[in-house]
Amino acid sequence: MRLIKKYKNRRLYDTELSQYITLEQLQRYVVEGTAFKIEDSESGKDLTNSILLQILVEMEAGPTQFLSPEILRQIICLANHPMHESLKTMMEQMFHAIDKPLQNNPYQQATEVWNKQMKEVMKSWQSLFKN
Repeated sequence: MRLIKKYKNRRLYDTELSQYITLEQLQRYVVEGTAFKIEDSESGKDLTNSILLQILVEMEAGPTQFLSPEILRQIICLANHPMHESLKTMMEQMFHAIDKPLQNNPYQQATEVWNKQMKEVMKSWQSLFKN
């Protein structure tokens, strides 16, 4: 796993490449599937989630928005739900299940896989809240 250090001057340093990188480069790492962890250069605190969120914020500030206000509201509600750990695990499994087929054939099977996964997620959610 690639280690990225974040310095006080807000610069990001890729320890494997031995050079400073931008948020755009980190976004490419994500798209390319390069595993990385971002740490504060002084404390060693894991900053990966906050930097990934920063990338999303910058993407959403651009001309095309991927996340609707409703999706963002739902994420906030789910994060505050008493069963947020179970919901987080379910979402991770859903994204993992969707990602694998999309990598094999990103266009032909995307809609079919997405519909199947959404049906399975809905069944899981319904059974989760029935109990």
